[in-house]
Amino acid sequence: MNKITFFLSFTLLFISSVGFSQNHRIEFKPRQAEFEYFEYRNDSIFPLKTPVRNTTSRVFESKLPYPILFIHGLNSSSETWNTSTDYYDTQYSFTYGGRFDFCLNADNNNTTTNKNFYPTAGADIAAFESFVQNGDYFYVNFNVNPNGAVGTTVLSNQSAIAKQGAAVKVAIQRVMEVTGKDKVILIGHSMGGLASREYIQNAYNWQSDNQHHVAKLLTLGTPHGGSNASDNVLAFMTGTDVSSEAIRDLKTTYYYSGEGSHFLFGGTEIQNSTSMNDNSYSPDFYNVDVNCNGISGETIQGLNQKSIDNLIDFSCVIGRITNAFGGNITTDGVVSEPSSNMNTYLTGLTYPAKLFYFNSGYDIIENHTELPGYPYQMMQGLDEPNFKELAYGITTNKNYIGYTTVQNPTAADNDYFKFSVVDNVNAIVSVSSIVTSSMNGTILDASGIDIGATQNNSGATLIFTRTLAPGNYYLKLTSTNPTNTNYTTPYQFTITTTLSVNGNSFASFTFYPNPVKDILHLENISITKASIYSMLGQLIETHTFENTTSNSLDLTSLESGIYLIVLENDLEQKTIKVIKE
Repeated sequence: MNKITFFLSFTLLFISSVGFSQNHRIEFKPRQAEFEYFEYRNDSIFPLKTPVRNTTSRVFESKLPYPILFIHGLNSSSETWNTSTDYYDTQYSFTYGGRFDFCLNADNNNTTTNKNFYPTAGADIAAFESFVQNGDYFYVNFNVNPNGAVGTTVLSNQSAIAKQGAAVKVAIQRVMEVTGKDKVILIGHSMGGLASREYIQNAYNWQSDNQHHVAKLLTLGTPHGGSNASDNVLAFMTGTDVSSEAIRDLKTTYYYSGEGSHFLFGGTEIQNSTSMNDNSYSPDFYNVDVNCNGISGETIQGLNQKSIDNLIDFSCVIGRITNAFGGNITTDGVVSEPSSNMNTYLTGLTYPAKLFYFNSGYDIIENHTELPGYPYQMMQGLDEPNFKELAYGITTNKNYIGYTTVQNPTAADNDYFKFSVVDNVNAIVSVSSIVTSSMNGTILDASGIDIGATQNNSGATLIFTRTLAPGNYYLKLTSTNPTNTNYTTPYQFTITTTLSVNGNSFASFTFYPNPVKDILHLENISITKASIYSMLGQLIETHTFENTTSNSLDLTSLESGIYLIVLENDLEQKTIKVIKE
């Protein structure tokens, strides 16, 4: 990279960093230290999932293109995700980055509502500081009391979805800050999926650069068209308050007045015999301020009447109960189809949501609350985009992981990634740990045209090289025959770039011997730094030099194999391939 390219890249990075850092800063409400680590439920205390702190000897760098943010559902908590994320921790060595705690009824007043944050007087939303660090995934938690204790008694996890969307904004801002990534993946269970949509579909919730920064939305059992499950005994059994803001927003139709949920389908914030009339007793709901702006009586545009960004990768996991006679009942016990199908309500999507199903297998009870605990269906929904327009952004010379999953309908699994190069380069694509029987790969230009022939895997590896000019490109990896166990082993890949046209400073450069046993000699070049990478793009060692024209590298400690060594000086960089005996 020359000085001009470096300066431009640094300038863009600086501008991006300033944009994020100038986001409106939320002041955290103080709380007792132990409240961060334990849930207080009745007379019992339960430990909460806590991140393992990174140390100087354990520097974390995610291999996922984007971090994941989990958002729980009605009358639930972030701990609902533990079964699946514990599996991911063990199976994939994922790192938990931490939890974002919000109380959404901080004034403990059900009759009024707002989207103000502490310390504004009467604010409904209080954010509490928790330990967070760079990680693969994070939690959002609404099961919080006004004093910051986890285990709410003030209907915080049954509060309005409008307030949840405002909290999601803060969580996304913090995730980007601690990870350095420019986008996130949202996973919402039940109402958590609507909280995600509330954030995405309302530009006033977005970040300071007027972008939402969401690459993917996966919903599990989300009532995109509402649910009237609160009309039965289920609400009483689960401790759900049928007069809460959340039940008001989640309705498919109001029981007595019969019109659709005003949060989802629009309507006027009036509660009488013909509007928002749901219960046989008074009050129907504690308040009717659906958009939580402190003003009642307004006409609301429903969430399903609002537009949504079509360049987000959408997926839905839908629950079905298999009855005693072997047939599927198209409901998960709380949310029925087609309500759990996003495509029913977000019609005309350029890239409709991919649908995956969880059948609970002769289970005559509801499986709705089980959905967050099934990693297989979740990994299907998390699969990388299968259209280049939705491709995940990656950088070259960095190791990533991806997943091969069974698609619906059954077909090849196409995974798209986008990247850019700023010089004329040779791009070496290396894929390893391939467990599917057949994978092929290619690089596409910005128009989607193949550059060279598609390359097939050889056993567990796939390697090919393309010469690229400066510009934007796509890496397409296709698993032609995915199975339902492939997801357990992620494939690893990297795009290693080397300058294809040598600059003058490397014109007479030589290195020897190759293969090498111990000392590699570097002649006729002034270099300041040498970085040694594995063929998978993992940095192994870095060496610095005094800019002399005769240098050497001691490679004695390296294991036998092939390595890429990036040589740098003040003007250029060059990558050489060395075989270590």
